[in-house]
Amino acid sequence: MTAKRIALVGLVACVLLGGIAAADQGGDKTLLDNDQVLVMEIVFPPGFKGDEHEAPVNEFAYVLDGEFAVMTRGKGKTVVKKGQVEYAPKGAVHYSLNETKRPARVLVVLVKER
Repeated sequence: MTAKRIALVGLVACVLLGGIAAADQGGDKTLLDNDQVLVMEIVFPPGFKGDEHEAPVNEFAYVLDGEFAVMTRGKGKTVVKKGQVEYAPKGAVHYSLNETKRPARVLVVLVKER
């Protein structure tokens, strides 16, 4: 594993999950990692609230199951349901939360800078 990949995976774990491991609800898994994108499946457990952060790269989140919300500074709250996509451009200040009683399974795509 390259230092760049370790740093990016660590960033995803800390930034998107707010430092909280989602292992209790099925965890997260890397589906694709190359020099252009990192694609992961992440589970946000019920009651999850991530830390507010600035998106380090362009981020896409596609909901596979359940729903979650994104609070974006200057934009407010967006609820993202199964089959919908949320986009956070690089620099957007936001955080994710799951206010439901069900886990949210999310496909996260981070577009790496070249």
